[in-house]
Amino acid sequence: MRRTSATALTDSSLLSVTEATLPDNRPSRIDPWSAFCQLYVVALTGAAVAVASRFRNFLEEKFTLDAIWIQATLNIPDPSLDPADPFRNTAFVYRILGLADLPDVAAMAAIAVFGVALFAAVRWSELSRLTPMGLAAISVSYVLALIYLAQYSKEFVSIVLVALVLLLPRGSIPEVVLVGAMVGYAITIRPYWGIVVVLYVVGRILLPRVRGLVPVLIFVVATYGCLQVVFNKILGETLSFSRVAVNSMRADIHISVGSLIVDFLPDHVGLQWLNAFLVFLSLLFPWPLILGGSPTYVVMAVVLGFLWGLGAWSILQIQRERAAVRRGRRAQSARRAPRGGALRALLSERTPRPERAVALLLALVIVQAIFEPDYGSYVKHMVPALPLFLALLPLSPNHTTSGSAEARIFPGPRGEPS
Repeated sequence: MRRTSATALTDSSLLSVTEATLPDNRPSRIDPWSAFCQLYVVALTGAAVAVASRFRNFLEEKFTLDAIWIQATLNIPDPSLDPADPFRNTAFVYRILGLADLPDVAAMAAIAVFGVALFAAVRWSELSRLTPMGLAAISVSYVLALIYLAQYSKEFVSIVLVALVLLLPRGSIPEVVLVGAMVGYAITIRPYWGIVVVLYVVGRILLPRVRGLVPVLIFVVATYGCLQVVFNKILGETLSFSRVAVNSMRADIHISVGSLIVDFLPDHVGLQWLNAFLVFLSLLFPWPLILGGSPTYVVMAVVLGFLWGLGAWSILQIQRERAAVRRGRRAQSARRAPRGGALRALLSERTPRPERAVALLLALVIVQAIFEPDYGSYVKHMVPALPLFLALLPLSPNHTTSGSAEARIFPGPRGEPS
């Protein structure tokens, strides 16, 4: 009896050891929220592409003026480029793509490219870790994309550039290709992107190496000071001459715009940089729209404030992580701030999504503060950049994945456990 009990005990112990050492081949539990997030974004993308060809028919004419101009330009027999005519050059792009006579296909193509950029910003495994706030941000992004991109638009090339920003891998050659594409866009369609390119390169170098937002704001002020010197001494113009000229032309032909961007201070030579900085702040947190009282403007202001708040949070996380890496205390930094772990995990990927995203977003808003005539145009020109914001979305912890805290905070590529 005693021998039998001992034998049974030994067999039981061996069985326990064997079960503990054998891999667990049971299928992992499917989290309903994770599955819903993935299916929702896929369905939303498909629906957006499907309705893109007809969506412009439901818009007010003020949302389709660019499309009307581009369509008229496409009817001109001469297809050559003209450095002074961005509409003509945009029409040239549609011609070489075979979309000159296919406005419906062009609209669907634009939303499809936006979808590619979105999935490059939020990879498949990361969709399962979206929060309700993240799903709301993606939904709003698709609505804005349908309004401004689902037609002939100068922003079509912009969204292609954004997709490249999010897809190209690390390395000097991809960075040169990316900068070259931006320069080409500046030469042919949007000249102010020449300034954007310079600021993007500086931002890629500077942002991860400074601490806090104060040095970033100092960089913005210094940029406006330098631009004021260039505009005054070389171009012979004030810093905000483009915005003032556009709004003056609108006043002459009696076009009313309810969300004009105006200088906050008198246009004296010494105050141009300060005016630009105040407009810059109003683009980040659009209090003039809130004070306007219109429900549409209030919603617009809340969305913009949320997106730029997300951008500021991401800059701080990138700076913290890069400083921790330089000090050789990456794991300790992760335990100190686990909420930023999703973003910091992205920093180790081959595609530097957050670093490129914050650098390009900051460059864009700095330049738009001196060129944009109204908040509506500002939103339109920021729509192609929405996937850059989505690349910075905070993700919830992956509760279905076991392992140490470090393994959950620093997953492998595409957010999967390494």
